[in-house]
Amino acid sequence: MSTSIIGKNAAANMCERINKLIRNFEKSLAPDEVAAMSLASFSNRPIIIKRLGYWNPDLIVLYGFDPNTGEALKMIQHISQFTLCLITLKRPPQDEPVPEEEETQKNSRRIGFIINEEDAGQ
Repeated sequence: MSTSIIGKNAAANMCERINKLIRNFEKSLAPDEVAAMSLASFSNRPIIIKRLGYWNPDLIVLYGFDPNTGEALKMIQHISQFTLCLITLKRPPQDEPVPEEEETQKNSRRIGFIINEEDAGQ
């Protein structure tokens, strides 16, 4: 797929729309709940996403962990194959909010969002 067909900012635009959908979903969560995702390409196991990023023109990057094992993950997905299902899970013990989130979210961590594509490549 060429850059001219999908646009040079396609991943950034998609990531922004995904972020808005996640934020709307998170409005319904209780303080002891987190938004998790089930990705068809990831064995349909729920994963807890801590950050969502992109690498233009066509990659979405998810950073998070498996709530059952605590194993960290970094998933890189092409925008043409990105499908997710948002689900609600009770906050697992290993999902501690970071200090700045504690103040603003009152013990309710929400999925972060990477603004710059350079951050996604790290």
